[in-house]
Amino acid sequence: MKFKSITMENFMRYKGVNTIEFSCDPGKNVTVVLGDNTVGKTTIAQAFRFGLYGAVNMEKWKNADDYQLLNNDVLAFMDADSKAAVSVTIVAADEEKQYTICRKTIYSRNYPQMTCREFQKKVSMKIADLQAPDVVTEVDERQVEYVINELFPRNLSHYFLFDGERWSDVTVNGVRENIKESVHSLTGLSSYQAALLHLKDMGSNSVTRKFKSKITGDGMMYDSLENDRMRIEHMIEKEQEHVKNIDINIKNYQKKCDEIEQYLEENKSTEMLQGKLKNLQIVREEQRKRANNHYKTLVSQISDKAYMMFSQPLIEACVKMVKAVAGERRDIPHMRQGTIDYIIKTGRCICGTPLTEGSHELECLLEQRNYLPPADIGSLLGEFERTGNRWKNRTDGSYEELIEMAQNVDDSVHDYEETCNQLEILNRRMDASFDFAEKRRLLRHYRSEMEKTSVEKGECTGKISNYKKEIENIENNMRRREAANEENRKWRARLEVAEALYAKMKKEFEQKERKTFLELNKNVQLNFEKMFNAKDKKIQLTEQYEIQMLYQTERGYREEKNLSEGEKIARNFAFIVTVMEYSRQKKAEKLGVSELEGDTLPIVLDGPFSKLGDENIKLIAGVLPEVSEQVILFMLKKDWKYTGLDSYVGAAYCIDKKAEEAFALIRKMEEL
Repeated sequence: MKFKSITMENFMRYKGVNTIEFSCDPGKNVTVVLGDNTVGKTTIAQAFRFGLYGAVNMEKWKNADDYQLLNNDVLAFMDADSKAAVSVTIVAADEEKQYTICRKTIYSRNYPQMTCREFQKKVSMKIADLQAPDVVTEVDERQVEYVINELFPRNLSHYFLFDGERWSDVTVNGVRENIKESVHSLTGLSSYQAALLHLKDMGSNSVTRKFKSKITGDGMMYDSLENDRMRIEHMIEKEQEHVKNIDINIKNYQKKCDEIEQYLEENKSTEMLQGKLKNLQIVREEQRKRANNHYKTLVSQISDKAYMMFSQPLIEACVKMVKAVAGERRDIPHMRQGTIDYIIKTGRCICGTPLTEGSHELECLLEQRNYLPPADIGSLLGEFERTGNRWKNRTDGSYEELIEMAQNVDDSVHDYEETCNQLEILNRRMDASFDFAEKRRLLRHYRSEMEKTSVEKGECTGKISNYKKEIENIENNMRRREAANEENRKWRARLEVAEALYAKMKKEFEQKERKTFLELNKNVQLNFEKMFNAKDKKIQLTEQYEIQMLYQTERGYREEKNLSEGEKIARNFAFIVTVMEYSRQKKAEKLGVSELEGDTLPIVLDGPFSKLGDENIKLIAGVLPEVSEQVILFMLKKDWKYTGLDSYVGAAYCIDKKAEEAFALIRKMEEL
């Protein structure tokens, strides 16, 4: 697919009609549009987005209302009754057909203000056969958006419409898109997902669900089981929909967190303040852990020995008091009054002597009884005293230990609170300088919401898993109760084929997805080395397809998150080239050819080299004509000489704009 031309009418900086015709020569597949800063290079890139998707790429902290598409010079000459049109016409072609897309919006003026409002919007598309140019088909207006998306998938637009000045997010093009889905589309894996969805994953409209509905059973029990299955399947669909909504919320929260974090990073006061803040945060965390450990040790020691130590004065006083009134001990150790009462009751002493009324033996026993507990506490006092001595021995020196431990707790808490105060002061300094207070509050809020929704997602996933087990049990029961007839056997056989196919395709998909991930990770590093002169750096993909840059240290590679704008672009540029190159390579392998012609999307690059060094500009530029059949560049005049692309240029334009005029003009250049 190649772009043949783009025509802009009164679009933003461009007054009247301006047309750029792009080179479609296979040997000279580069078109370059040169201009200084602020003259309108990015406006042309925005025209591509508007023409294809009816939207423009918004900068951070702005929304759609901040963008006025109608040229200001045209607007200035409008009155309250007049109308003016903004339109973008894009002509593209593949090997067989030519596609003409025209998107137009008519505006009226909010007179006397210099603002306008939409009056009418329209998009049209015509398709012509290259072999018979006179045969032109006009696409139904209701189908235009669908056809455009088939030709130029919107979820891939951040790959072939590359904004170098904004491509600095951790994901793609400053927008947190689902990169994994985009990679699946480019590499053909999305066809597996579509098949899996059709077979089983789309719920009540899936093939397996419809086959199951054709199978009937005997009796009310079967009907009841089928109703239970349908009810639980509906609950699964409900939970799955909830999970999708949760994923959208998490994605939005993450995007907001990324934007705020980047804002805070970009507006930090100084590297010294930021470094001090990070160091204090590390120190505070260590102090918090130390204070908790000291506190736990103190609590453990108090729980173990404090009651023994604190009871010592009371024990000593009690022993002293009881001894003063108890007199000399005449009890038999470990014996109680109940023992004597038992001997008397038997009528015979343990020595065998009979105990009769008035006998000397009975009188001796009764006398001893008076010296035993509870009438006499001598033995109890002995046990009490021994326990007190044992506790005293165990707690010797414990008071000093507890004092020392308590002091450790006080000191560690004091250090922690002091560091917290320093952090608070530092945060206030930063907040006062840059008004970060509200941003930080929002960041905490979004992180908290992400945590809550992640927990909620886990609960939903658990419910889905349990529901699926219930359905499996119900279906086993239903299978046993199916009516034994030819129609059921037919649908059961079809169902088993569909489920076997689903299992096979799912296994193949997971294997191919893993292989794709590993190959992309390998190739992205090779392209990074080829395109960037940085021997101490490398890049890699995470399992979530986020792009990390790693720096070499004495202890190996570590991730570096605080990248310069140039490094962010370098990292992402290697990724986009790798994905496009990989897609082309895999399609060629599938067709059994060494190289594939005419089966890639063109790459449109706005300011791709503005934040890169001269050497890296040349390395990157040299790769571009090889990975795409058409390259369109909007760039600064001063950067062009470093690209080394003169021999690839098939068309060149220059943007002219006078300082006193509110519009720009595009002029074709015969030579650079």
